[in-house]
Amino acid sequence: MNPSDEYKLTDLDYLIGDHHLQMIKAALPYLNVPEQRAVSLFVKFQELRRTFELFETEEVAAMGICSLDQGQHPGSIRDLLKAIRPYGNPAEQDLIDMAQNFMDGQTPMEQLRRFLTPEQQSRFETMQMVISALQAMA
Repeated sequence: MNPSDEYKLTDLDYLIGDHHLQMIKAALPYLNVPEQRAVSLFVKFQELRRTFELFETEEVAAMGICSLDQGQHPGSIRDLLKAIRPYGNPAEQDLIDMAQNFMDGQTPMEQLRRFLTPEQQSRFETMQMVISALQAMA
């Protein structure tokens, strides 16, 4: 991943991490490869340990951040797509948008038109009119 790539943290990431672990992660490039491996494993182990502790101690208030409200059993596919979209790369976001549009009743042809330039859209509409006219004459 490039440093310029935007990387978003989830609520769970905030619960299991802290600024000390982030500082250790930031120091990794300044270590030799064997030390990077060992320190990376240490950081991941700490995050795993904290994840187990969240469920062990039954911190309902803290885990409530990661779960849906009780009134939203179990949540819709649309809500799920909306929740995961910000974490995807641009191609994945386009795919999620396409899935949402499909669920909203857009035909594949309507979805395809979104990816066309204005000039291509104009040509496409012209071809649709020609085809419709030919079908009407038949």
